[in-house]
Amino acid sequence: AGPVLLFAHGVQTSAAPSCLCLFDVDRTLTGQQNVLAPECPQNQVIPGVKDSAYSGGNLTLSQVGQSLASTFCSGCLVGIVTAGDVSGPNSQERNALLERFPQSQLLSRQWSGPSAGGEARRACVPADAQSMLVAGCLDGTKQQAAKGILSWLSKQNINISTSEVWHFDDRSENIVGFRGTGMNARQVSCATRDQHEGIGVCGGVPQEVWRQPGVSLCGTENVVV
Repeated sequence: AGPVLLFAHGVQTSAAPSCLCLFDVDRTLTGQQNVLAPECPQNQVIPGVKDSAYSGGNLTLSQVGQSLASTFCSGCLVGIVTAGDVSGPNSQERNALLERFPQSQLLSRQWSGPSAGGEARRACVPADAQSMLVAGCLDGTKQQAAKGILSWLSKQNINISTSEVWHFDDRSENIVGFRGTGMNARQVSCATRDQHEGIGVCGGVPQEVWRQPGVSLCGTENVVV
């Protein structure tokens, strides 16, 4: 590994990567609570850790939520942009998710955004992103937080091109919002869907986290950004 560089606000990295992977939480890094085989046999329930999203239950990690090691994102900076509050400030869920992200890729464990301190979701603007972890962005506005994360990184002397940003999310409105931004976005949990709610069931799988440019919905070819 390269030398560790220390930036403002306790941010550290070793030879900063040139790409950024951003993830939704609910039904992307997580799956439906307590649902394993036969529908989601490779998901992992974390006993005693509560996930307040939707109907609630024990935190259940998707394959992607368990590890990014087999994806290209293992060589990128990583962050979270979510509509929910990830069970609130200092929650076990927040800690459990971040434990799976190497510190060298996450840079900071500080949460920002409308719901950093608890449920207060609204439409996000770039200034809401004051870290790599942004909570409380209404669906359809996550691209604004992504822009803000790039600005925040630039203040840490880390400059990443918009073409090297990928957002992964189970909801279609959070993918189409990236059209025209120069950033990339891919819908996940495509094989397991709750059609009534328009959300994923098992969450993201490694095969969906791949480095192809464009903005892509389930069952469609990439479209030009």
